[in-house]
Amino acid sequence: MNSSWDKTVAKSKYHFNTQKFDRHFDAMIHLGNLKSDFSNTVKTAIENSVSATWATRGYKGKENAIPSTDLVEEEYDLERIGVNKDLKISNLNWQLDEKLQKISDLFGLKDCMNRVHVQLPGQVWNLHIDKLEKWCPENPSSVMRIMIQLTDWQMGQFYSMGNYQYTGWSSGHVTTFRWRDVPHCTANAGHTPRVTFQLTGVKTDQTYKFLRVLSYSDYYEI
Repeated sequence: MNSSWDKTVAKSKYHFNTQKFDRHFDAMIHLGNLKSDFSNTVKTAIENSVSATWATRGYKGKENAIPSTDLVEEEYDLERIGVNKDLKISNLNWQLDEKLQKISDLFGLKDCMNRVHVQLPGQVWNLHIDKLEKWCPENPSSVMRIMIQLTDWQMGQFYSMGNYQYTGWSSGHVTTFRWRDVPHCTANAGHTPRVTFQLTGVKTDQTYKFLRVLSYSDYYEI
């Protein structure tokens, strides 16, 4: 049986040494801060979210089925480490309110997949390496994944990006990472939902323009 993990590891430039810390890889890349009151957005996102497994997480959008070969390999990886393939990894909400749509438009990603991750207490998105080259197979480096935290960090919530543990964020923090190389996972072992707006797509001139604006200001107000 083929393994999705083994295939992505073979393509990765990551060092895979748990005793080594390389800031080029073991990091969440900070892009800037958005300033806004996300309380209504968060409330609606939680109410409209639906639990997801690896099989129901979406591919390049809610309605796009995951290719059977990919799913078989991903579920094989779960079962060979003793994890139920129907593990609830997160709740997802695909409906954008006006504020989230405005944010997505500002970043200007082409063929953008927008989704809100509502990771409830007890949910785990287990260790993996992303396969986002499907957005642009001829130029994978043009593909970007952006995370915007909609809630403040609470104890028990974390991302593991290689050997780096990302915690302590505030609502509005904007980050990215080296998706082709860095093994990562996230879990909520706390008491409250962790809500994150995730954008994935191909970078455009508008993307670069807005990233420069973000980097030059302490906070960009929405």
